[in-house]
Amino acid sequence: MSINRNRKQRKISNRPLSRRVFIKGSVGLATAATAGGGLIRSASAQSDFGEYIPYDSTKDIHWDYNRNTGRREIIEHHHPGMEPTGEKFTFVRLKYAGGDWYTNLVRTALWQSDLKFTQLLAANTAINVDLRQHPQYVEIDDPWLFSYPFLYMTGHGRVRGGMRITDQQVGKLREYFDRGGFMHVEDCDFRWNYFYPQLERLMKRIFPDKKFERLDITHPIYKTLYIHDEYMGGDKLIPGYEFDQAILDKDDKVMVYFCPNDLNCAWEGRTCSPGGEEQRIWAFEQGMNVVAYALTR
Repeated sequence: MSINRNRKQRKISNRPLSRRVFIKGSVGLATAATAGGGLIRSASAQSDFGEYIPYDSTKDIHWDYNRNTGRREIIEHHHPGMEPTGEKFTFVRLKYAGGDWYTNLVRTALWQSDLKFTQLLAANTAINVDLRQHPQYVEIDDPWLFSYPFLYMTGHGRVRGGMRITDQQVGKLREYFDRGGFMHVEDCDFRWNYFYPQLERLMKRIFPDKKFERLDITHPIYKTLYIHDEYMGGDKLIPGYEFDQAILDKDDKVMVYFCPNDLNCAWEGRTCSPGGEEQRIWAFEQGMNVVAYALTR
C-alpha cells in the first residue's frame, strides 16, 4: 500500500536532526534520523492465544504456520553484533514472558505487521531503516537490549498469571529508560481489560512515582512528520478512549507511548473501523510520527 501524500506533512529543515546515543559499556551506539530535504519523501501454553510458539535454536528464530495462508511465518532474534550499527534504525519487537508478544507476526490477517510498517517507514521517510526479510525481536535479558533506542511491545494479556517480568528485568528496563530509551506499547484489544492493567503494574514497578498521562492531539508526537489534528486510531476506535497515553521524563518528553486503539492491527491489514482505509493510513502515519519523535527528541 502507499501513503496518501496529499495529507498535511510537517516541513523539516535540511539541518541534521539530533542524535539519540546509547552507551553500551565502553561501546557507543548511535541511531539517527537525518534530514535531506525533510524526513518525509514526497509522495505449551495455557491461554487462548498460546504463550509459546515454536523456536528453532539452530537459526535462533520463532515461527508458526499462518492458518490463513499456510505459510510458515518467521520472527528473527536480532543481533546487532559487537560494532555500532551506525545510522540504521531497526524496528524491534520486545519479547517478554507471560504474554503473546508475537501478536500479528505469525497468525496474520494479510501480512506481518512490523515488516509492513518497516517497509513503509523506509519508503516514505529519509530515516535509514534496516530492512529485513523477517520481523525482528529482542528479549529483555538480551545483553544488546541497550543497542535499541526504540522498542515495540504489544499483546492481549490473556495468559494465566499475566506478565512474568522479574525484579532483575524491571531494573534493566529502568536502566534502559534512564539511558534515554523509548518504548511504543499497544494493547491488542483494550476492550478486554487484560493487557493494560498488567502494563500499568509493570510501569509502576519501573517508575514508582509516575503514571500514564493523557496525550492531547496538540502534542508534538502527533506532528513530527504528519500533522494530525484528528485522532483516528488503529484498526479500532474505542468509544471513550479516543486518545493515547504516555509516561513522561523529567523534561516532559515521552518515554513510553501507549495506544489503546491498536495501530499494529491496522498495519497487519485488518479491517479498520469506523474510518476504513483513511484510518489505516492514519495508523501508518502515526507510527512514523512516533518513530521520528523517538529518534529526534
